[in-house]
Order: sequence, then structure tokens, then C-alpha cells
Amino acid sequence: MISAAEVGAKCAEWYKLMIARDIQKSIVIKEEIESLLSIMEQSDKVLAYYSLLEFRHSMLLEEVQKGNKDAFMQLINQPDPFLEFLCHFMNGQNEFYKNRFKAAIRLYVKAESLLEYVTDDYERAEFYQRIAEGYYHINQYTFAVSYLELALELFKKDESYKEKELYAELVLAAIDTEMNRFAEAEVRYQRISEKSKQIPFAHSLIIRGLGLNRLRQNKQVEAKQYMEQALSIQSHAASAVGMKTRADLAFIKLRLEEPDGMTLFQEAEEQATKFKNIEYQARCLINRHLYVNPNQDKVNEGVQMLQTHELFFDAAEVCEEISFFYEKGGNYKLALNYMKIARDMNVLQFTLGSD
Repeated sequence: MISAAEVGAKCAEWYKLMIARDIQKSIVIKEEIESLLSIMEQSDKVLAYYSLLEFRHSMLLEEVQKGNKDAFMQLINQPDPFLEFLCHFMNGQNEFYKNRFKAAIRLYVKAESLLEYVTDDYERAEFYQRIAEGYYHINQYTFAVSYLELALELFKKDESYKEKELYAELVLAAIDTEMNRFAEAEVRYQRISEKSKQIPFAHSLIIRGLGLNRLRQNKQVEAKQYMEQALSIQSHAASAVGMKTRADLAFIKLRLEEPDGMTLFQEAEEQATKFKNIEYQARCLINRHLYVNPNQDKVNEGVQMLQTHELFFDAAEVCEEISFFYEKGGNYKLALNYMKIARDMNVLQFTLGSD
């Protein structure tokens, strides 16, 4: 299956070709998109976007075939603000899908300037949630919370948006965890956990969140139980986020020196490579050379991977873990060194820049 984000970006490219009056190229890309739709993951939004573009494309072709240049030029010179919004939004989603979060936010900001042309409350709420997730991923929590609150205000108007409401609450709980507000996070997680029991995948993500909340507090045994519970839900175990949960569980088992930890860890390494997940490739490298084959140069290589890809929160988090490891072993000089790196990463994670 091809990602909906990638097809959405192709649709945005198609729209730009129409605006640029390049009918021949727009015909070619239309055929390409049609072939992709049959293997695209389910996305009603992308299908709706395609339908709107197809209608505009057919109108343009009709005027070209009639030889009516004036009508064609009039259509071209009157861009549709809603299609412009979708163009920026879809390109933003594609950047987000590729983990280029700052680039995604720049496109979302362009889309926001056209939000007045989006009349459907659900569409507006989804936009707020998407831009909030972008800000969350670059640790700009004030912006993220502001947009999540706007999204929740709209989602709560209609019971059919319950799942979306849960996901918005989940990000708010994750922000509490990352800000070390563990008690507040726990209250929110437990509340939405009760609401999510009839929605297995959402429920699994909330259970994983509870595990991460314990992990940040170094409560390894409790965290392990939550990770195992999340993985017992089939839809979670088979998903990309399930790869992360499996890896987190492997790291915990290595720390606890459990006998099956190494087998699970090797699976985590393979999965991180398969999914091309830089964060977990780096985490696997660090954990292997802390707990399995000690090698400080390789540990530093893993930290550098995170810094190079501007994953500053994750770099800070792993450096705290490394510092704790060396402190426990009595190597206070190295422990202090990694705690200083963690401090520097904590400063960098709140700095907005360009990809």
C-alpha cells in the first residue's frame, strides 16, 4: 500500500500544473494518480480532494476542446481558495509523513491563512489537530496545546468524532509526560483509557502512553507491564507504532537483565531498520553498546544520529538514560558529561529553525 500523504501530495502537484496552464502534464499526472488510488491506504479526504480536482480538470479540458480560450483563461485565473487550502494541507501531511516536521508546519501555516474558506467544523478540527501534532513533534508545546484545545472544542460537539477526540487528548497527555507532569498525565490517561475500551487501536495507544509515563519516572517493571498489555492488542502489535512499543519493551528487558531480552532486542533492531525509523535505529545502537557489547564510541554515534536529525527531545532523553547507567556503575565523570549533553539538547529542542 502507498501512503495517502504521498498521493495527496501528487494531487497538490496536479492542481499546481492546472494553475500553471500545463494541460498536457496535468493529463499525465492524472493518469498516474488514478493508478496510485487503487493501492493507496484508505483516506476519504484524499479521495474527496481527487474528485474536486477531477471536476476542475474536466471543465478545463472541455473548454480547451471547444477552443474557448477566454473561458479557459477565466477558469485558470480564478484559483479556488478551498483547493489552495487543500494543496498546502496535503503537502504538509506529506512532509509530516516523512518526519520533516518544520517543513510540514510551514505548509500548515500557509493552509491556515485560507482556513476561512473551510466551512465544515470537522475539516477545521482536523486541521487544528494536524498542525498541533506538527508543533508537538518539534517540542513547541505552547502552540501544540493551543491548537489541540481548538480541535477538542469542535470534536466534542459530535459523538461521531469520539475517536478523534481521544487522539487529541492522547497528545495532551504525552505533553504532560514530556514536561514531567506525571500526575497530570496519569489522570488524563486513565480518564481517556476508560472512554477508549470499545476502540482497540486508540486504547492500545493510551496503554502505551501509560507505559511511557512510567518509563520517564524510571519505573521499569510497571512500564514493562503496560508495554506488554499494549502489544497484546493485535492491531497495535501489527502497526508501525507497535514496532516502537516492541523496542521499548526490549530496552526495558535489557535493563532488567531478563533472559528473553536479547531475542526481543534483535527483533527490534530489524524492525527499526525495516521501517527506516532513525529515532529507534539510534536507540537500538545506544542500547546495544550500553548493555550488550559495551562501546562508548558507538553510544556517541547513536546520540549524534539523533542530533543530526534534530531529534533533540529524544537525544536529551537517551542522554539522561546513559547518564543514569554510568552513575549506577560508579563512573560519575561520564555520567556528568552525558547529563550536560542532555541539558544542551533540552535547550535546542525549543528552538525553531528550518529543516
